[in-house]
Amino acid sequence: MERIFSAVGSVVWGPPMLFIFIFTALRFSLGSKLFQLRGFFTMLKGTLFKMFSKTENGGISQFGAFCSVLGACIGTGNIVGVATAIYSGGAGTVFWMWISAFLSMMTAYSENYLGVQYRRKDRYGILQGGAFSYIENGLKMKGLAKAYACFSLLSAIGMGNLTQSNSVAEALATGFDFNKYIVGIIIALLCLFIIMGGVKRIAKFGTVAVPFMTIAYLALSVLVLVKFKDNIIPCIILIFKEAFSLKAINGYGMLKAMRYGISRGVFSNEAGLGSSTLIHAESNNQKGEAQGMWAMLEVFIDTVFLCTITALVILVSTNNSHHHLFGADLSVKAYSSIGEIGRKGIALLTAVFAFTSLSSCSFYGEKSFSYLFGKRHIRLYKAIYVAIVFIGSVNSPKIIWEFADICNGLMAIPNLFAINCLGKEIEYPK
Repeated sequence: MERIFSAVGSVVWGPPMLFIFIFTALRFSLGSKLFQLRGFFTMLKGTLFKMFSKTENGGISQFGAFCSVLGACIGTGNIVGVATAIYSGGAGTVFWMWISAFLSMMTAYSENYLGVQYRRKDRYGILQGGAFSYIENGLKMKGLAKAYACFSLLSAIGMGNLTQSNSVAEALATGFDFNKYIVGIIIALLCLFIIMGGVKRIAKFGTVAVPFMTIAYLALSVLVLVKFKDNIIPCIILIFKEAFSLKAINGYGMLKAMRYGISRGVFSNEAGLGSSTLIHAESNNQKGEAQGMWAMLEVFIDTVFLCTITALVILVSTNNSHHHLFGADLSVKAYSSIGEIGRKGIALLTAVFAFTSLSSCSFYGEKSFSYLFGKRHIRLYKAIYVAIVFIGSVNSPKIIWEFADICNGLMAIPNLFAINCLGKEIEYPK
């Protein structure tokens, strides 16, 4: 099964998909006249300086939406995802993560702009937005919207549930020798408590967890980088060398680096998948431009900043060795270079990161499930989601990551098609 998933993933994330992602990101970057560069301070003024605006009309605050989506983003994608990328594609994957993230800032802006602009009331009188809305109401293609919802539901189970729950169990087993079955039961119960409170409880949890875990993560990373400061420059050189190597180095070449760099970048920041639009559309913000800038900031913090730090920590501390280690094991090995505080600290942080993503991504699946089957069966969805949390905790990590890659790729196809078709409607801040 692992070989089958790997083969399917190679097709889904083959050259055509990579081209579509880069084409879309380039299109919106050039169409906005590189707003991510020229408007960087405009983005900061419209986001960080306004992050504590009050909730209105029953929605969640902009800061709440920001932390919820960032909580979904800065989970295992930043710690375990970067490690799996380096394991699978070498140091050169980091460069392609940078390129993907820089260009994808405008993809994230565009899809969230449309997600807010196309908000409509559903048959229950509730305002609904996000990818479903602009595919159904913008393109007038309800069938494609339902297909997207199916892929989104699979992605919530694969990317949002299986990989996150597996990373919690792997990290705690590696760092603290905890039994995976016991961990699976505990996180399933905790997840049930949070998701039963709906999007407001998820947002509240994110506003508390995200700032704390980000600061703690940066503190640990700085300790490692200071200890191996002499290796930083050689590792940066290695990143560029492997990124453009036409001949495989240690089994890694340019195409492999691009494949895993872009796919893991997408896994981390979700730009192009349309998933973040489902939470951003719940914000009380009435303007697509403003919510689009929040999405840009998420991509920047998540991939350009945090993923780079993780990659450097792994490369400088392991000296580009330990290729036999995968995922959480490789991350824990890197941070263990500063002793028990690093080993136990990163294991605990990985678990918290992953659990935050687990909670936030449940909402993506909930919105997809309700779009397909109505709100009457939401309790059934939540029961299934919690059961899968336990399954992910005790399963093989490699097959789970391959499955998540496939789900993301399938989800991206209708979303990228939609935002490219509706691209002329997108307006950019001055």
